[in-house]
Amino acid sequence: MNRRLVLICTLALQVVASAMLADTPPPSVDSVLEQYIKAAGGKVAIDQIHSREVQAREHRGPKLVYLWLKPDKVLLEQDKQKTGYDGGSGWILTKKKKLMRLPKGAQRPLEQDANPLRYVHLKTLYSEINPAPPETIDSRKMDVLVAPNELGVTKFYFDAATHLLARIDEIGETSAYYKHGTDFLDYQNVDGIQFPFRIVHRSTEPGSRDQEIRVSKVLQNIEIKPTIFQKPSGVAVTLGGKR
Repeated sequence: MNRRLVLICTLALQVVASAMLADTPPPSVDSVLEQYIKAAGGKVAIDQIHSREVQAREHRGPKLVYLWLKPDKVLLEQDKQKTGYDGGSGWILTKKKKLMRLPKGAQRPLEQDANPLRYVHLKTLYSEINPAPPETIDSRKMDVLVAPNELGVTKFYFDAATHLLARIDEIGETSAYYKHGTDFLDYQNVDGIQFPFRIVHRSTEPGSRDQEIRVSKVLQNIEIKPTIFQKPSGVAVTLGGKR
């Protein structure tokens, strides 16, 4: 009889604890971002980085070299093909020296791969950010922030234990119909900041496949000429791509 009473009391306490947890408001936007910035290395250390070279390889794919210049210029060199973004528009120079317009939204993974720490400035990137109830990914509790857009939302998942950005899922920024996501994994210390050495891009768009980027080396505050991000001129080109 006593054992039964103890069991009943234990179950009752678990129910009460679960109810209290459900009623607990999620961490504030400021709290989540402050913890993220601190875990990533601190605002001062991060803001001191003005340029970067990221050497990587796509899983079962070619070697990749990203060049990044603050705040948002990116150049990707991949198997004799170049993809550039000058902060306003992008371009692709194929191996056959044909110039194509970078499709809308295609600069997003470029920026994430070359500068994944851009999200320490989340309040600058998004005009509205709201806290959301915690979620669990791969058995790890995540603090969640949500940024609405005209067609959907972008969700940011921060590991509640490490406070580092673990995942981004969005509908409405890249596509109005399909979900796109990015996972940031295997964080390592580089010059006092935490940099993800494995980045996985996902999409529900038909025909798409996961793209896994494995970083091998990161060089920071190196000399990079701003002109390399500009659209090539003086080349016989064919314009293409979606606006």
